[in-house]
Amino acid sequence: MQKNHLKTNIVIAGAGLVGISFALCMQPKNCTITILETHLPNILTQTKTDSRPISLSYGSHMILKQLGIWDELAQCACPILSVHVSEMGKLGVTQFYAAEQQVSALGFVVPFEKLQLALYQKLFSQKNIQLISIQSIDAINYDHACTDIAIKTSEGEKKLSTELLIASDGSNSTCRALLNIKTIEKNCGDQAMIYHLDLSEEHGATAYERFTQFGVLAILPLFNKKKAQLVWTISHRQMIQINSWDDNKILLFLQNAFEGRLSITHIKKNNMLPLQTSIAETQIKPGAVLLGNAAHTIYPVAAQGFNLGLRDALTLSKILNHSEKLNDFSLLQEYEKTVRDYQEVIYKITNRLIGFFELNLPCFGHFRGLGLLGLDLISPLKNQLARRAMGI
Repeated sequence: MQKNHLKTNIVIAGAGLVGISFALCMQPKNCTITILETHLPNILTQTKTDSRPISLSYGSHMILKQLGIWDELAQCACPILSVHVSEMGKLGVTQFYAAEQQVSALGFVVPFEKLQLALYQKLFSQKNIQLISIQSIDAINYDHACTDIAIKTSEGEKKLSTELLIASDGSNSTCRALLNIKTIEKNCGDQAMIYHLDLSEEHGATAYERFTQFGVLAILPLFNKKKAQLVWTISHRQMIQINSWDDNKILLFLQNAFEGRLSITHIKKNNMLPLQTSIAETQIKPGAVLLGNAAHTIYPVAAQGFNLGLRDALTLSKILNHSEKLNDFSLLQEYEKTVRDYQEVIYKITNRLIGFFELNLPCFGHFRGLGLLGLDLISPLKNQLARRAMGI
């Protein structure tokens, strides 16, 4: 074989959390896997790492357990034992408890860098997986049950031939564009402001989702019991209203918003991110599958991004691990139908939560409160929503 022409069973474009997780899920197949990455994570180059927390659903924690990396993560994971959902100034409150669902936790919060490191360490222990640093992916062609990928590296141009390409190269996926797959975009100009919070009292392993006149406040409890992270989702219109607020006014607003449920003493703004929903019109092509944010980038009001991608990765691996041909298109179609059904449920739940609480009609706020109270009283509906959010 020529030095500049490599052959491998599976090529994964993108060494993010979902791409690496899929590679590990494919280990029972014992096939050769090549992972392509244009930006190796800082964790490999020993520079500053990403310490932001990430929330894992109960289902995701079970998958990571299967992959053999949970024991390491458990040492730095904060369990979410309850979730409190409410609207500021209204009557209704919906609460979900791990005990009600008969699980140890509804989910877990772990540092991103720890999850990334655990996945990479597991990856490097697999003899059938190689990671290649590249500059770009320039072309993708499918012909006679083989997908050819033209790449550029520091050593020059190369070609890879593979049975199956997994495109997990993010929201602005190059592979998706080269495969001529269009997306359905929803961008309302909303932003997510990320704050680190100090508390005077322990958070009690409770996560909060609080709907206010100035956006949605989501609180994640951290491993340090007197620290938490706030993800504040806010519309462009609301952002204009609070642009003049200093830290003291924001702190006062947060203290009032949680009405004594959380004792916030100090805030520090970490980041601001634009929010959008992007869904690929199809997630499969002959010889190729989109995974993770390349397939769907969803509004994070219910923290479902990585959890949904990880579930998709496991679903695809289960189908492929029992198949003779990795690029059997009928199996890829079966995969897409399976995940689309679940994804549609998550999209609808997420969009309805957003739309329901963004309505600002006279007197409608009281009905939203009663809606939360009703959800709390109708346990089958509440339990169904909880288990969807838990990824099970």
